[in-house]
Amino acid sequence: MSQIIDRLGKLPRSQRLLVYGLGYVVLVAVMAFALLLPTMDDISTATAKRTELTKKRDEVKARAENRGMFESELEQLQADLKQALKELPNDREIPGLLSEIDSLARKSGLEVRKFQPLAEAVHEYYADVPVQIVMAGSFHEVAIFFDRVGKMNRIVSVEDIEMTNPKEADAETTLTVEGKVVTYRFLTEDEIKAGRDKDPKKKKKGGE
Repeated sequence: MSQIIDRLGKLPRSQRLLVYGLGYVVLVAVMAFALLLPTMDDISTATAKRTELTKKRDEVKARAENRGMFESELEQLQADLKQALKELPNDREIPGLLSEIDSLARKSGLEVRKFQPLAEAVHEYYADVPVQIVMAGSFHEVAIFFDRVGKMNRIVSVEDIEMTNPKEADAETTLTVEGKVVTYRFLTEDEIKAGRDKDPKKKKKGGE
């Protein structure tokens, strides 16, 4: 150190001032770096936190502003569910519904030769309730029957219809109509649970 000082002392005054100035600048830079770096990290952390909180505030604000819309959608979903419940009969109503379909066929002028309930096709929350039908009558009577079925308050579909054996009688053509009439019903809670117990995939899905 003494040698450095001796050498500095031998330098011209202008050079000594330059060396002293550079040393001062370096010292200030080191101190500033040591003091400001932690502060900059704190500022960066605080800025990120502020951004996160602002985002959460905006999300909460948006949900609050849309609360009325969400409540309206929930009311509509509840109304749709009630309507679906009306259109899908429960298990106790199925015999009466099938009797009504059979009655509509007869009132339409059709001769009902076969009206046989088939095995249900069970899905996760509902079941298809098919009935095999064989009827005879004119095309006009068949059309009336299909129209009346389509206007029922319950969901009923007509599938796999075939019209065969056309015959002329009293200036009118009669047909033999074969196919299926299908209605649907919601499963009971016990049936849904039993189905999930049999099928691990459904059980897992229902538990999520």
